[in-house]
Amino acid sequence: MTDDYIKPVHEPVLMHPDDPPIIVSWARAIFNNHALTYHREVELQFIRQGQGAYFIQDQNYAFKKNSLIVIRPNELHRLIPHPDLRLEKYTVLFPENVLEGDSKSAPFSVDFPRHISLPERDATDIEIILRSIEAERRYRRSYWMEVVKTDLKKLLLFIRRNRISGNEDAPKPENQLVKKIVSYIEQNFAQDLTLNSLSEIFSLSPSYLSRLFKRSTGLNLKHYVLQRRILEAKRLLENDPMLKISAMPQMVGFNDFPVFNQNFKQIVGLTPSAYRKVMSEHNK
Repeated sequence: MTDDYIKPVHEPVLMHPDDPPIIVSWARAIFNNHALTYHREVELQFIRQGQGAYFIQDQNYAFKKNSLIVIRPNELHRLIPHPDLRLEKYTVLFPENVLEGDSKSAPFSVDFPRHISLPERDATDIEIILRSIEAERRYRRSYWMEVVKTDLKKLLLFIRRNRISGNEDAPKPENQLVKKIVSYIEQNFAQDLTLNSLSEIFSLSPSYLSRLFKRSTGLNLKHYVLQRRILEAKRLLENDPMLKISAMPQMVGFNDFPVFNQNFKQIVGLTPSAYRKVMSEHNK
C-alpha cells in the first residue's frame, strides 16, 4: 500500500458516560499505513512483539519488542509499522482525569516518560495488568471499577519506575530539523505549501528534505499536509456545529469544495456532513 491511499483508522474514541472509562484492546497483525490522527484521551501503546515507530507531534520514536509509548491528549500521532513484520500490541485509552488528584500517576505531566523499553519481567507484569483490566471490564463483578482504576494506577507507576531505572528512550537526533519543519507546517498548513517552497525556507535540497521528512513521519510532505488539513476540518466539525461546511475548505487550505469533500471521505471514511452527524449524535 502506498501513500496514494491512506486507510481510515482510529476515528474519535466514542466513550459514553455509561461505558467503562478505560479501553484495552489487543491486536496481532501486519499493519498497513495509518492516517495522522489525534483524540482527547490518553493513549498507551504497549508493543509486545515487532518493531516500527510512532511519529508524535514532531518527533519520531522507534520501538521494538517490549516498548511502551505514551501519547498525551490531542497530540498528533501516527503509527509507522515495519512493512513486513507482524506487530503484537496492546492499545490502552482513557480520559486524562480518570485518576484525577493522583499527581504521581498523571500521564500528561511534564515528567512522565514518553517512550520506555521494558525488561522482560516488567513487560510480563504489564501484560498481566492489561489482561486484568480487560477481564474486569468484560465481566463487571463487584467493585470492578475500583479494581480497574487500581490496575491503571499500578500500570502508570510501573512506567514511572522504569524511567527512574534509566529505561526511557530518546527520539532520534535528526528530529530537531524535522521538528522545525513540522512546526512551520503547523502554523501555515492552510497556506500553499509545497516541497520546493519549504526547501527554500529551510535551505535544503528538495530531495533531501523529502527523504528526511518521510523517514521521520512515514508520510511524504504532500500527504502529511493533506492529512493535517483534514484533521483541522475534523476539529471544526466537532467543535463548531454552527459553522457551514461549505466555508471549511478555504479555512483549512483547499481551493474548492469537491476536492475537500473527496479527500475528507478518503481519509476519514465519511463525508464531512456524515461525520458531523455521527459526532452530533454521540454528544447528545
